[in-house]
Amino acid sequence: MINTEGMVAETATKIFTDLCPREVPHAAEAGEYPLALWDALQENGLTLAWTSEDTGGFGAEYDEVFGAIWASAQAASPIPFAETLIANWMLDQAGLAPADGSASFALSGHTPSADIPFGMHADKIVLFDEAHQEISLFDNREAVRSPEEALSPDGMTQFIFSGHVAEQTAKTNLSRRAIEALVLTVRAVQMAASMEAALDLSIGYVSEREQFGRPLSKFQAIQHQLSVAASETAAATMAATQAASALIKHKDDPEKAWHEAAIAKVQIGHSVEAVTVPFHQVHGAMGYTQEYDLHHYTRRLWAWRDALGNEHHWSKLLGEELAATAPDQIWKGVTTGDWTGGERTAS
Repeated sequence: MINTEGMVAETATKIFTDLCPREVPHAAEAGEYPLALWDALQENGLTLAWTSEDTGGFGAEYDEVFGAIWASAQAASPIPFAETLIANWMLDQAGLAPADGSASFALSGHTPSADIPFGMHADKIVLFDEAHQEISLFDNREAVRSPEEALSPDGMTQFIFSGHVAEQTAKTNLSRRAIEALVLTVRAVQMAASMEAALDLSIGYVSEREQFGRPLSKFQAIQHQLSVAASETAAATMAATQAASALIKHKDDPEKAWHEAAIAKVQIGHSVEAVTVPFHQVHGAMGYTQEYDLHHYTRRLWAWRDALGNEHHWSKLLGEELAATAPDQIWKGVTTGDWTGGERTAS
């Protein structure tokens, strides 16, 4: 469930409405970081919403935090709000204090470096080291930062962990799949929210823009394009909602929500092209201009689709899981989402 009406979500929505009008994402791309927006979120404790009271947060309900993340994506907010929530959740799971300031995150791979979203702006980096089952906090302000090529206007930098001493480190019982379940679900919520915002933008544009004496919305070809985009957006929203509901159900053991999160990643990944193509087509040349708002959504959608692996990567992993599932458990897994009861065959 994604609760957009709870106290946390409503507070976030008001802040983004008041402090993140359409000029803010444009100004951020020109180098003007929206400190007032970030300060308001931090002062209201929203960056600690998933942090327990024991370590300084207020342990908000997951559904309300998803509502706040939804609001941030709909506003195309150019700050690491979701990334800080994820980073602080990781620290909290290891019993560590939350990051002082903004944060981003990384999952260890085969190299001592990682591409970090918002790497030029995040004060801290939280790393999950799968090999040692540790979560560590690094000071990103002391790192040498250089921007990488990135589709997203939020940017990307590479952080090299070797040579940096962690400020805090602790063992964790979290598995990589548990963290993936949270990250993929957050990205699914962001992507569905961005699709809905871009759909609204497109509908508004074709309703106002006229050609041959009548609004573009009256042309059958335009109607067809937007009806396809609307159905794909609805599917993405449902997939994100299902993933969020699974994570809420299994918040004490998030690995059990991995399948729903991966399925949402696949579904929404497939929907990205199906929605971004008509969004840009119905706008014509206007949709490709830097001054117009559409690219703040579509560029993020393209970047989030590829983050942690695209839909083909996750389809392959889900297929391997299915192939390794005991035959008598396959139907149960497909219909109930419960893949925990069956024995695995040798892979």
